[in-house]
Amino acid sequence: MADGKRIEIDPEGVRTFGADLQAYVDKDIAPTTAFVTRQLQSYGAFGIRSASPAVQEAALQYWNTMDQAITFLSALSHNTGALARTARELATTYRDADLDSAHFLKSVEGGASTGLTASEQAAQVQNRNDLLQERRNTHGGAA
Repeated sequence: MADGKRIEIDPEGVRTFGADLQAYVDKDIAPTTAFVTRQLQSYGAFGIRSASPAVQEAALQYWNTMDQAITFLSALSHNTGALARTARELATTYRDADLDSAHFLKSVEGGASTGLTASEQAAQVQNRNDLLQERRNTHGGAA
């Protein structure tokens, strides 16, 4: 980087974070979301048929709030699971990219030492670019 700072990543730490987060989602968040949702939805509608407009309004506000709570819990469960999967995929993609770049560097160094022609080197670069493009297509834009 221009300012002399480096970005370092611990792929195994990211993978562990993803696995731990997924375990938490599976053990706590998803079951709790399901339980709370059942609890919030299990009570019958109160006040909706009341003759009092104030009671009807309070009932409507209650059910709207419960609906928002259920929507929030569902989104929390989904997004936390997506974060866990993303962390695992990030670690895998980083490792694969690291291996690919090491392999590419080795082949370039090997090619240079054995006197590869410019066209052979260009073919290797094109093959690497094709592999990277295939990986981007497979992983939705991420190399």
